[in-house]
Amino acid sequence: MKTPTRPYRIGLIHYVPLGDPFVNTEDVADFKAAMARLGYEEGRDVVYDERYGQRDKALTWQQVREMLAAGPDLVCSFLTNPNIALKETMAATGKAVPVICWATDMVEAGLIESHRRPGGHFTGFTYEPYNQWTKVRLLKLAVAGLKRIGHLYNPSYSPAPAVLRDLREAAEAMALEFGVYEATQVEQLQPAIDAMRRDGCGGAVVGPHEFFNRNGEHLGRMFLAAGIAAVGNQLSIARGGGLAAFNAPKKRGWPMMAQVAERILQGASPAEIPVDRSLKGPMTINLRSARALGLALPASLVDEADALIE
Repeated sequence: MKTPTRPYRIGLIHYVPLGDPFVNTEDVADFKAAMARLGYEEGRDVVYDERYGQRDKALTWQQVREMLAAGPDLVCSFLTNPNIALKETMAATGKAVPVICWATDMVEAGLIESHRRPGGHFTGFTYEPYNQWTKVRLLKLAVAGLKRIGHLYNPSYSPAPAVLRDLREAAEAMALEFGVYEATQVEQLQPAIDAMRRDGCGGAVVGPHEFFNRNGEHLGRMFLAAGIAAVGNQLSIARGGGLAAFNAPKKRGWPMMAQVAERILQGASPAEIPVDRSLKGPMTINLRSARALGLALPASLVDEADALIE
């Protein structure tokens, strides 16, 4: 690193509380530790403005306004709501700041023009291509004679429509019927799962949505009781009784983003830094759930898992 003439100011904004039981907030510490390994000593070379939105949209938008008003050199955003708050606030105020973020779908959220050339103020990392196809493939391999899958859907999350399109395309390519079952409130979860069972769904893909994260273990139990193999991004669903989870690759991604931060601090534009889609999301398979569902998982599929619940 080049020794700065003054400490760089980096904003770090998360949507959930520090230590949230459903979303891992260690990403913030992982990024700071990676910056320290690059030589950026906190207090001497870099000052962090660290904020947590407490799952409160109004508070998150207020924190973003305050963060941008302080004139940061760079902002790191750890979930979708802060991403959108940054995009909207920068558009409204005309104050543009480079942003490194994680997002399920940056194009769908309107953060970038393309993954190869973001073309704006945002860059970062996301799932590897065909992430949704991977979930449908798992269900096809795991459930013998699978004919229909359901998608538990909450349209209020900005990437949700793109995920829905990808899942529909994957199901069609794999000769599966596909149904959409909307749930935006807790009391709608059981009726949605009951409808999947009545419609003959042998598998289901959950979300994405922060609402499903918070209710993951409850959902896992309900799907297991209904005899439906469920997969999603949420590890809590697999722990509760779902068949599998494909976590976001944040444990590797945020330390890698420290190198992107250094490039930006040295003058590179996020508009020209490709979004990283090289990281495979860790896959967890719940073998207890597989046995309870009467599934004989192929050994090759089990071997693909990064973690097993036995």
